Amino acid sequence: MLPPACFALFGTLTPALIRRIGLEYTAVVALGITTAGVALRGLSDGTASLILLSVIALAGMGIVGVTIPPLVREYFSDRLAMVSSVYLIALHLGALVPPLVIVPLTNAVGWRTAVVVWAAVAAAAVALWLVTIRSRKHAPHPHHRNRPEAEAEPVGVLPHHAWRSPPVWNLTVLFGMTSWNVFILFTWLPTLVTDAGYSSGFGGSMVSLLIGISMLIGIFTPTLTIRLHNPTPLVEACMGLYVVGYAGFAFAPRTATVLWVILLGAASSLFIVATTMINTHSRTPAGSAVTSGFVQGIGGAIAVPGPLLFGLLHTWSGGWTASYMLVALSLVALGIAGLRERRHGTIEDDLARSV
Repeated sequence: MLPPACFALFGTLTPALIRRIGLEYTAVVALGITTAGVALRGLSDGTASLILLSVIALAGMGIVGVTIPPLVREYFSDRLAMVSSVYLIALHLGALVPPLVIVPLTNAVGWRTAVVVWAAVAAAAVALWLVTIRSRKHAPHPHHRNRPEAEAEPVGVLPHHAWRSPPVWNLTVLFGMTSWNVFILFTWLPTLVTDAGYSSGFGGSMVSLLIGISMLIGIFTPTLTIRLHNPTPLVEACMGLYVVGYAGFAFAPRTATVLWVILLGAASSLFIVATTMINTHSRTPAGSAVTSGFVQGIGGAIAVPGPLLFGLLHTWSGGWTASYMLVALSLVALGIAGLRERRHGTIEDDLARSV
């Protein structure tokens, strides 16, 4: 529960940091925090220090996650679909690759050195952003020269009171219920597979399959999300895949296990849809920043107890029926949010009307 809790907490605080130091410097600071937290974990010598440094690293990651949608809006507003696909696929690769390489890397150089290798990746990102900021001071970004005056709001001037925007609240529920199910699957899918009679190795490989399928579907979903005037059919289709996949595990876990995982992986691409919607619900980097912080912070907080409750219900009942009933309730909330998802304007428009 530690990673999603940190993402939610520090994601909620990110818009305030952006207001104070700006979008790009917020990204740099967050990457620096991540680098320090990850690198120092390799020097930790106790459980308490390891947990503290993990929180520090996760804090940086949570802040970075919130800054990415407004950075895409700021630098690539004319290529939102393509760039959203790229960064969301990179996000999936970040979840898929480490488990595949960490064991051989640890065996080769030891776990402390292996941790430093991951810190070097974040440090490289810091260097790239510093170069970008420096070059931008000397040459304004081409997008800024072509941006309509109505969209020329400085990114540091963020709107307040995102809670006054009903579409943002709806997107928050959509994001939260999607994350709820994604976290449950990441945590409990290996157990569901082994409980069906398969080996633990096969259970672990099914998580990789789940992430891989979601990543492949994610190549196309940002384009569909942005082009569809009404994304409700896309949301409801993903919800339907969740229903079939969970039902397969509930009633016939050994009949077509790989198929159920593929369906659940395709359904989990709804996380990419919900993240892309942050930029469809805003028209400026400032609006995207405050929407991203609210949706990922509050929505992430909604998702935090999902895996814990799923496991507790299994422990208390001795089976999976109660756990699947909990999932069914989350899918009802997800379906309602999907039906209410309409493009009636942006957060900037909503907050202007509420003044």
